[in-house]
Amino acid sequence: MKKLFALLLIFSFSMQILYSAEYDSSIDAEIRKNYNVDELPALPKAPPSKIIMNEEIKNYKSEGKTYTIKNGTKVTLISKSDISNYASIGNKVSFLSQNPISTKEGVTIPAGTLFKASVTDSHPPQITGNGGLIELKFNEIYFNGIMSHISSKLSEADSRQIFRNDIKGQRKYWKNCSKVMKPGEKTFRIMKNTGKSISAFPVINILSIVPLAIGSAVYITNASLAPVISVFMKGGTAKLPSGTVFVIKISGDNQIQG
Repeated sequence: MKKLFALLLIFSFSMQILYSAEYDSSIDAEIRKNYNVDELPALPKAPPSKIIMNEEIKNYKSEGKTYTIKNGTKVTLISKSDISNYASIGNKVSFLSQNPISTKEGVTIPAGTLFKASVTDSHPPQITGNGGLIELKFNEIYFNGIMSHISSKLSEADSRQIFRNDIKGQRKYWKNCSKVMKPGEKTFRIMKNTGKSISAFPVINILSIVPLAIGSAVYITNASLAPVISVFMKGGTAKLPSGTVFVIKISGDNQIQG
């Protein structure tokens, strides 16, 4: 009985498959009868993808010559990415020159030339109010597709004079002291005003000294603790966004290939 049931089940599935195939064929025939499939327009083709090449990988034709950027030449650069004291030592940061650069041989290096700097030191904001630090060494120029090493010194960053190639975050020890003292100052003002309000009543005006004494005690305690608490607070972050203007000064006559 079980075998007979199984055979009937298999036969039923087989008929359904055959019927569905025949049904699909009939639909296809009906479509072809009403529409001339051969004359249907071709499907639109996807547009070709655009490959945008970076300045660093464009194909340049080098003239195989050597050019000299003279000692003391100032070069204005624009950063291509955010720079902060969280960068790792050894990281490379890219810049583009803002103006053309003259060489000793009379050849002009065009604006938009790629420069690179290496991160030689960095640390995040530290306690005692010490700000973060990032030190940059501008040591590479890419001219006509060739990288040359240069010697230079960072002169300005975001309109600030730089003296040791390092960009410092704000030192905030005294600012942190002032911040820590604000609760004491606020309490003192509230208590002082409360004392003035109480002094307006003749019967209890003697009590006006109480809130003033409490406010003074809180302020003095707060002021004495502020220098100690501020030791454990951090300074500001050294961070410059993409598009920041930097100025470097070439050290010595630098020979570059191009």
